[in-house]
Amino acid sequence: MFLLLFLTSSSIGQTILLPERWQFVTADSSVYADPKFVDSTWTRIDVPSWWYYLGVAWYRVHFKIDKPLSGDSVYMVLGKIDDADKTYLNGVFIGGMGKFPPDSETAYTKDRIYKCPTKLLRRDNVLAVRVYNMMGPGGIVYGPIGIYDHRDFVRQFNPPPGPKKSFCQLVTSNGLIAAVYNEQRAEIEEVPPDIFQAYDSANFVKPFLRRIVVSTKSQPIKTFYKDNTHVIGVKYPGMEIDCFAPFTTEEKVFYIVMSGRRAEVARSSITYEKQSAEVLVDSVSFDRAKDGMEKYFMFSFVDSLQTNRDIVTAAKDRLIAHDGRLLDDEVKFMENVFARSKIPKGLSEKQRSLLEQSISVLKMAQVPPQEPFPKSHGQIMASLPPGGWNIAWVRDGCYSILGLNRLGLFDEARHALSFMLNAESSHYVHYVYTDGKDYGVGMPYQISVCRYFGKGTEESDYNQDGPNIELDGFGLSLIALCDYVQRSGDTAFFKKYYDELATKVADVVMHCIDTNNVIRRDSGPWERHLPGKQFAYTSIACAAGLRDFAKLSSRLGIGDPEKYRRGFERLLDGVRTNLVVDDKFIKGDVAAVDSNKHDYFDGGTFEAFGFGLFPDTALFQSQLQEYSRMLGVAGGIHGFSRINQGDWYETSEWILLDLRVASAMCRYGDRKGALRLINWVTDQAAFNFNLIPELYNAKTSYYDGAVPMVGFGAGAYAIALSDLYK
Repeated sequence: MFLLLFLTSSSIGQTILLPERWQFVTADSSVYADPKFVDSTWTRIDVPSWWYYLGVAWYRVHFKIDKPLSGDSVYMVLGKIDDADKTYLNGVFIGGMGKFPPDSETAYTKDRIYKCPTKLLRRDNVLAVRVYNMMGPGGIVYGPIGIYDHRDFVRQFNPPPGPKKSFCQLVTSNGLIAAVYNEQRAEIEEVPPDIFQAYDSANFVKPFLRRIVVSTKSQPIKTFYKDNTHVIGVKYPGMEIDCFAPFTTEEKVFYIVMSGRRAEVARSSITYEKQSAEVLVDSVSFDRAKDGMEKYFMFSFVDSLQTNRDIVTAAKDRLIAHDGRLLDDEVKFMENVFARSKIPKGLSEKQRSLLEQSISVLKMAQVPPQEPFPKSHGQIMASLPPGGWNIAWVRDGCYSILGLNRLGLFDEARHALSFMLNAESSHYVHYVYTDGKDYGVGMPYQISVCRYFGKGTEESDYNQDGPNIELDGFGLSLIALCDYVQRSGDTAFFKKYYDELATKVADVVMHCIDTNNVIRRDSGPWERHLPGKQFAYTSIACAAGLRDFAKLSSRLGIGDPEKYRRGFERLLDGVRTNLVVDDKFIKGDVAAVDSNKHDYFDGGTFEAFGFGLFPDTALFQSQLQEYSRMLGVAGGIHGFSRINQGDWYETSEWILLDLRVASAMCRYGDRKGALRLINWVTDQAAFNFNLIPELYNAKTSYYDGAVPMVGFGAGAYAIALSDLYK
């Protein structure tokens, strides 16, 4: 049995959190809804999370309620379930969405909110959920998950406008190892041994520790990032707990530091759940002034990749030799990164704070040379745990590199570019789709058509419509690389890789230009799989990439810049001819004809202006007006959705678009509009640990999607501030 946790805060009201771990079985029987059914032999699963099984499965969770609930009814909130569900509380059906076979129908986009009589709840309760997954991953996959009374339900799901706190998880990482702290539960949720999601197609990264809890008599007062670094701080009465993955020692060891009054530290302890790997644990204490104590706990592991059983012992010896100053060293490390960053003058206090935290996120998300897999070095995750997109996408990585370039963090940018130029790709030179046509790239190439596994090999996720074969990454990588060379002056890097850039990147773009002078059909920036469309964003990115490559080649007197200049002009003409509508705006794809149909309006088209393809201010202003009307969230007060007529994910507010539109506004003289968008992102982040999410909920403006975003968040923010303050 689990005792429910009651939480009270200004952002979430009095929320009753359900346990994180439920009973689970991939079988089907109506008896599973009976609260008396014995489920002790079932496997256990974390909720929310994905599972990979097509068919029906059941969840059951047992919980106690130790206080009476007011009101006649409560709301059982189960987040999003992929695809259909039927939900029972203490044996009573309380609701369901979607349809089960034979007439199966998904309800993935709908929040599961079931109103039920308060009298159904007892001291001992059983919640049972029957779930059907139609394709791909499925399950109870996304929060919030809990029980609300009427007042707190209204507060949570119909909040007042304006910035607000809505996120409770912080991540620390050194690019080698990560840990996620949950503020609501006051625990380290998990410690994975790598920051990426999967080593390869058959091996996913699994945490070696879960649920690290500090046992103390007092409750946390405040949770924060220490001085905008990677160090997570939790303030208690008379004590502070700091946790981090260390940059200075470059090791796969996770540290928790208790510091404060000797009596408070001495009576506190730590509990944790071991996972599959062999766990190594040790601790050491140091006396501090005024009856103070500082106690370090160290956690690591032994598996097939990390065989050093002395890693924690060595860490302890090093701590003793340096009088336990590692925590201070870690804060100073990141402060030194801030010091070597080009931070614009004139920032507000909140903007600078968010920019510093964004720099920390960029550092945390990049794999360093100490990782065992040589080809993994330099890759940058799209998101960090717990975001779920801790995968190295080309597109996200290029925006990270552009952000690093603006910050003057050229070592990190060069490391990321080197990763893409040395990773294993060219797996989709040919790919015959179900229609019998070959949608492969058509020639050897270097940049992945989608993303990379942790080991540094090309990955393209599949669904029933085949893989994602995306061509915008070829243009984006040229933009990022040329920007790096221009800003850093590292012409030797360009010369070193020129032949490969020409034959396996720029020539690929040229090869993919169709007879109508736009890039041929691909899966597009929003990963539409095959057979794809002629997306505007793809041609825009590839045009800008060829332009920049031709200019830099010409300046350095290398190769055949005229060839690539002509390719750029062809693409620019193709965008004008096929995608600019009545000289007013750019539509999402060539074949789109009905403005009321799905993705006719695509926010990614703003990159035609963000990348400076069109000097026409009138066209930009017209685009801004039309897109504000069609994709503007909250009546255009804030930012933009991704596309029109999309699902909840696509029509949420996309922070990447907000920031890229802000950069375009700066380019075309609308600094006031840019500042409004940037401050909206800044003010929201100030309530949420200065982390930038993938989305804002279109209705509540709560954080949604993956958090924290790296290229689509931290990198784009650095670019936007650079553009705003020149």
